[in-house]
Amino acid sequence: MEEKKKSRLPVFLIIVFILVLAGLYVLLYILPDIDDSRIQSVVVRYAQVQEQAQAKCIVAREETVFSSGGAGSVSYYIDEGVKTRKGTKIADIYGTKRRNITATETGTVSYYLDGLEETFAPAKFASLDVDEIVSMKIPEPKSGKQTAVSEDEPLLKLVTSDTWYVLIIIDEDQKNSYSEGQKVIVRFADGEEFPAGIDKILEGTKSSIAVASCSRYYEKFAQLRGVDCTIITSITEGLLIPTSAITTNGENVGVYVLGLDGKYSFRAIEILIEGDTDTLIAEGGAVKLYDEVLKDARDY
Repeated sequence: MEEKKKSRLPVFLIIVFILVLAGLYVLLYILPDIDDSRIQSVVVRYAQVQEQAQAKCIVAREETVFSSGGAGSVSYYIDEGVKTRKGTKIADIYGTKRRNITATETGTVSYYLDGLEETFAPAKFASLDVDEIVSMKIPEPKSGKQTAVSEDEPLLKLVTSDTWYVLIIIDEDQKNSYSEGQKVIVRFADGEEFPAGIDKILEGTKSSIAVASCSRYYEKFAQLRGVDCTIITSITEGLLIPTSAITTNGENVGVYVLGLDGKYSFRAIEILIEGDTDTLIAEGGAVKLYDEVLKDARDY
């Protein structure tokens, strides 16, 4: 009986030895892998952050209005929005006598009139009463392209400069967002965007007006007056990371970046814009585009 027990003892020791090895394998290899699988990383990507605000605006141009000069029927020769040379015949008016309207200089023909062409002439910007303009009800320009006109009726206009202007009405709480010489982007309701430069700030009692000039062609530039726009005041470029990834090593603010060896190491960052969810950091630092960063620094 004792011999049988002795013969079984080595087998038991072998089983214990195998179980110990299995336990060590799980401890050293399986558990770390399970723990690492819980750690999430995200890829650093490029992003732009725009600072923008809604604003009521007034579109202004250098424009000359032509009146009928007499009652009669009208024939037109130039379509809306067509740029024409000086001396080109635009229309004929047939009344007691025939009168023709020709372009006094090169410009864009438009039949949209609102009676404010002279009020918002660029030469008069400096003398505008800001408070009066802010409270003014801007009428919708209407096409004056009529088949018959009265004695002295506004008929059409000629926009004589490729540079046009957007007068941005600035509320008091947005006053610090604008300055002379600043570059902005004006986005209209139809989604069209145009770069513009702030030439001058006109001060009022409570509100201000930023005069922005633009030279890029816009199909509707001769037709609009009072419009709601989105003004993009700045664009900041950088690398986007989760805000939860940001931590400190006691000296610098940074994130943990996954290395080729599968381990995380701390790298310092320069924060440009910090948000609740995402943060924009400067390019050219220790963190590069397409690096993998620890999503939540508390996991480290």
